[in-house]
Amino acid sequence: MNNILFRIACFLMVILFSSCSNNVEKERPNILIIQADDLGYDDIRLYGNNIIETPSLDKLGEQSIQFDQFYLSSVCAPTRAALLTGRNFLRTGVSGVHAGRDYVNLDETIIAEVFKDAGYTTGMWGKWHSGKTDGYFPWDRGFDEAYYACLYNYFDNTGLLNGEPVQTKGFTTDAITDMAISFVKKNKDKPFFAYMSHLAPHNPWRAPESYIKKYLNKGLSEPMATLYGMIDNLDFNIGRLLQTVEDEGLAENTIIVFLSDNGPWIRSYRFGLTDEEWQERNVNGKRGMKGTNWENGIHSPLFIRWTNKFAPKHINEPVKVEDLYPTLCNLVGITIPDSIQLSGQSLLNTSGSFIASEAPIYVAAHNPVGDEDYRSEKDEYGQAIPFSEEYIQSFKFEKQNLAIRKGAYKYVQDGEAGKLFDIITNPTENESALSENKEQFESLQTQLGEWFEEVKTQENSFTMPVFQIGYKQNTTSYMYACAPQSISKGLINKEHFLANWGKVGDEVTYNIKVHTKGKYEVFLVHKIKDYEKICFQVSSSTSVTKSWLNDTGDRNFGTLIEGESAYWENFDLKETFKKDIIKSKLGTIQLHDDDSELKLELLEKKGSCEHEWENQLISIELRKI
Repeated sequence: MNNILFRIACFLMVILFSSCSNNVEKERPNILIIQADDLGYDDIRLYGNNIIETPSLDKLGEQSIQFDQFYLSSVCAPTRAALLTGRNFLRTGVSGVHAGRDYVNLDETIIAEVFKDAGYTTGMWGKWHSGKTDGYFPWDRGFDEAYYACLYNYFDNTGLLNGEPVQTKGFTTDAITDMAISFVKKNKDKPFFAYMSHLAPHNPWRAPESYIKKYLNKGLSEPMATLYGMIDNLDFNIGRLLQTVEDEGLAENTIIVFLSDNGPWIRSYRFGLTDEEWQERNVNGKRGMKGTNWENGIHSPLFIRWTNKFAPKHINEPVKVEDLYPTLCNLVGITIPDSIQLSGQSLLNTSGSFIASEAPIYVAAHNPVGDEDYRSEKDEYGQAIPFSEEYIQSFKFEKQNLAIRKGAYKYVQDGEAGKLFDIITNPTENESALSENKEQFESLQTQLGEWFEEVKTQENSFTMPVFQIGYKQNTTSYMYACAPQSISKGLINKEHFLANWGKVGDEVTYNIKVHTKGKYEVFLVHKIKDYEKICFQVSSSTSVTKSWLNDTGDRNFGTLIEGESAYWENFDLKETFKKDIIKSKLGTIQLHDDDSELKLELLEKKGSCEHEWENQLISIELRKI
């Protein structure tokens, strides 16, 4: 009898504990981050643009805490690295937007991982731009559901959903919003962390015809009507997602965050704005644009809404994108491990009170400036040069495009003499404050210089990707040719390919980590003139194979290469994939657990041996056999 009573008591305790646990779980607030791409501070009606219509964002802003001096990076991948890690992007291995400089180091702890470990269901859709090979994908870094959209295909987008190829239909902003809405509905009964990462309104400017027509009817030019139509559609989809949160009864238990990723850009690839239209777009008159460290390049809206928890208000203190990671963790009660050395600090407590900080805000351009000897006329600004130790050492502070904001003052250095501005009295940065504030000038310049030197010597800054071979037993591993550790003299690295092959001895080395040892077939994807006259050799520490280039006839290059518009003749048409891109088989190589490098070398060449720009290597494909 006592045994039966004991079992009944245990059963009742389990039910009670389970019920309490479920109630606690449901009470934990959801997180929904909505990020736009290239949306300027002045691209919403709330901030004074009376031409564009953004009712959803206007309403969200009015319901939120608005941070009027919110800073981020001047381009996309660096801002995303800072958002996802809570650390200045240069500390994460990111230092650019292409050529392997947009991979977040694998030893970084992504915010989704922290929330997932805390019991949240995690999802993201759209632009990832933090690494595009195995190990670096969002589903490898804490997201339970993730759609990696190919950039920037705005109609019938191609991408990967948790690693599987997917073809969406219709306008991409609509399609990825549908995915996010489905996720919210599926997970409404448990805490979720959702990251809605839009592609819009990054160029090329595209929108459904009805949205373009709306602004043409207002008398705008085709470029401006297309851009504003694109933003209008973005606003509509943000409204759809927010309405879903409302309809599912989640508004009071969901923290909404809205931000952009950098300032506005002046043109699409087919057309741009006139000077007059640019002034009309930037109603607040801030200096600069995307890619610059002036206010209009690094200033974004930031809204944080927690219905019935946070009273709407404005906070006019400088804050930065790195602060969002600790802020969101703080608001839901997640303790961040001491091992994660954040660059940001929490902005708010659970009552919505602002937590002031005296810490300076450091801003760096996405492209470090090294010695000119490393550049070529094909890469004038050195945006794709691999990071050898010698090249990194040539990053002299006085050459860099950097800025620091502390209190009212901002010091800007754009490769020339530094400039000082009082942003409170001079938000448009049109008058220097140096003459009456030399002490501030010298202090901020010194702090910025010390910070840059410290970051430069950090072990994980200015790194190239480590390609994960046989990751999670995957039988095919891709390596992008434009993300090497080192290249020989004469080769020219670019955003989407490694070019100028032609001389015997040309070679490139890639970082690898082998997860599944064994034999791999090696294929090169390339666009090389007279390829049959060239012999390549690929080698690891203990194995080597070589072959004269051939055409296998295989035109399956992988979803992300086929969906990359840089390889299309027409930026809008996937079916115009360049026909002179082919795949060649080099042979079979043996890889071991301790192999850390893969070297590719031009071994022989028939005919003249000259570097030729048209000889471009796109990727290396390894197939486990």
